[in-house]
Amino acid sequence: MHRALRRAGHEDLSEARLLEGHVNAHRLVCSLGSDAQRRRTESEMRAGVLFGVWGADSATKVAWDGRVLSGAKQFASGLGRVGKAIVPAIGPDAQQLVIVDASDPGRHRSADWNMTGMQASLSGGFLCDGLTGETLGAPGTYQREPGFLGGTWRIASVTLGGIAGLLDRAALALGRRGYLDAEAQALRLGPLAIRALAAEDAILRAGVIAEGAAGQKDPEAAATRSVAMRLLTEELAQEAIAGVERSVGLSLFRVDDPVGTHARDLACYIRQAARDAMMLRVARSLLTGGTGQGAGLEAWFDA
Repeated sequence: MHRALRRAGHEDLSEARLLEGHVNAHRLVCSLGSDAQRRRTESEMRAGVLFGVWGADSATKVAWDGRVLSGAKQFASGLGRVGKAIVPAIGPDAQQLVIVDASDPGRHRSADWNMTGMQASLSGGFLCDGLTGETLGAPGTYQREPGFLGGTWRIASVTLGGIAGLLDRAALALGRRGYLDAEAQALRLGPLAIRALAAEDAILRAGVIAEGAAGQKDPEAAATRSVAMRLLTEELAQEAIAGVERSVGLSLFRVDDPVGTHARDLACYIRQAARDAMMLRVARSLLTGGTGQGAGLEAWFDA
């Protein structure tokens, strides 16, 4: 799955975002759903129904009263393409996941997406008022690890592909202009390529841990490792964007420039909620070995 997400991110970050959401939805149904829900979802996916997970609330938070939803989501990707969406909602007792029909264009607010990047992701607002749905899992189970933050290795996979795609597009543009052989370009872009290559195995390992027996044994450690990969690729992406801007120059800022379009998509894709809180969590866990007993970073290498 890592390689599929990475390759998708290399080619088109908007499509990769939809693919990752589809994979996330499948995982949620498999881990939290009933046998009937799993069978139905597998059948719908085989038939070509695209699923999404739309988690970001608008100013009016989405709530579930046991019968219908109220409120609205924002940053919902795949409007007009996603047929079924899993939406987290405030329930009577705890947060509740609800599977809803996402195909009604009357609920889509595409104009809400006024970002400079990810224009092809078909993102925007989604109105939930009066919408019925089917609950998925028990209340309060959505944020259990390693299925919640532990799944952010997938976002790191897409981001890594986006970084490679940016560097490849920049190299192609520079080559066409006869600038790629300049030492300055190698010195500027080469270290970024080396770090991207080094991140590959680290993300793969984070995914194997989060999805396997080790993740079940120590779910918080698996989540920490996955979040670390997302932070790693976010920082590398920002440095890659800055380096490519310097290398390609002013032409990158044309609205139709393929290098610039990919750079803007990547800059938009890597934004994440509570980024500083995630860094604090990871730093504290790594520096104490995740045990709070002063084991330190060394303990993580063989974990």
